[in-house]
Amino acid sequence: MATEAWTARTIGDTGKYINGLAFKPTDWGDDGMPIIRIQNLTNPTKPLNKTTRAVDSAYVVNPGDILVSWSATLDAFIWDREPALLNQHIFKVVPDTSVVTKKFLFYTLKKAIAEMIKSEHLHGSTMKHINRGPFLAHKIEVPTLKEQYEIVAELEKQFSRLGDAVANLQRVKANLKRYKASILKAAVEGRLVETEGGWRQSTLGEEGAIIGGLTKNQKRNDLPLKLPYLRVANVYANELRLDEIVYIGVSERELEKLLVRKGDLLIVEGNGSPDQIGRVALWNDAIPNCVHQNHLIKARFGEAVLPEWALVWMLSPVGRNEIEQVSASTSGLHTLSVGKVSRLPISVPSKTEQARIVAEVDRHLSIIREVEAEVDANLQRAQALRQSMLAKAFGSQLV
Repeated sequence: MATEAWTARTIGDTGKYINGLAFKPTDWGDDGMPIIRIQNLTNPTKPLNKTTRAVDSAYVVNPGDILVSWSATLDAFIWDREPALLNQHIFKVVPDTSVVTKKFLFYTLKKAIAEMIKSEHLHGSTMKHINRGPFLAHKIEVPTLKEQYEIVAELEKQFSRLGDAVANLQRVKANLKRYKASILKAAVEGRLVETEGGWRQSTLGEEGAIIGGLTKNQKRNDLPLKLPYLRVANVYANELRLDEIVYIGVSERELEKLLVRKGDLLIVEGNGSPDQIGRVALWNDAIPNCVHQNHLIKARFGEAVLPEWALVWMLSPVGRNEIEQVSASTSGLHTLSVGKVSRLPISVPSKTEQARIVAEVDRHLSIIREVEAEVDANLQRAQALRQSMLAKAFGSQLV
């Protein structure tokens, strides 16, 4: 299809960009209008704060309005929930319909933001943001209104196909998660491999030493011996993330208690949320002479229990259920302690059976990891393809 010449414009030419208000926690309440924060754009399941504060109608967001998050998360969104109020760090976009259609502007903004993220206009070391001036001055190309409608129609047709493919990939990921849970459940119930029976019931504390870690304080800065210091941020479910390791001062008399050995389980104490409680990983001795913080609980087992078996048990739905029960408190928050971890029940087969079950679990999980990696790679390719579609659309190559 032949295209007419596109006109050079700036984002500021496309309409009004209204920055949100700085609502304070004292403005929040149980009644009134919802307040849109960035977390409500990136995660629709997040609850909306409300306020009875009177504001100008310019700050009211209606379904279908374009919103631009210009701090922390940099992206364009279309609001699809009830009327709400605009919080700071978000622009409400009122398109100039003599220049752009709403849908064309939405996709234009997504492409422009992707360009600005890669430019010198992105600021901030921890809280990334784009300043208003450079944002509005960013150059774009705009076709006729007629061609905008055609481009959006073709773009959304292709996005719909891509969305179906992504949805299928997400379903595969969900199925893999369920399959993994079923493997772990079968493993700890003696159904994954043929077993001899006779499993005895015990607790983690009866089978090994459950040890707390050290607390960080200013005095430790003066200690001459500085060692790698494992934190909650380093331990996930059956995964160690060791890219960021800090060091801490330790006295010689603490070493016997605090040093982490290969085969130790590291268990996250938790932060009140049941899904974050009891994340557990097996220490692999990747970094020599590590110690651990007090929010990581260390489990070191005796001769009767393979640490790999204890890991399988704690990762399984059976183990997760026990962790959630023992970590619950009257306040509704969840947290673990050395005492609570010590009381966690565990079924103990013979070491021979433990080894056979662990080997079979590893075989299944290895296959799951391979498929997950392929799915993740395809999801990344889908995202790249989406950006490629936008680039072609705004290079007048799509129609």
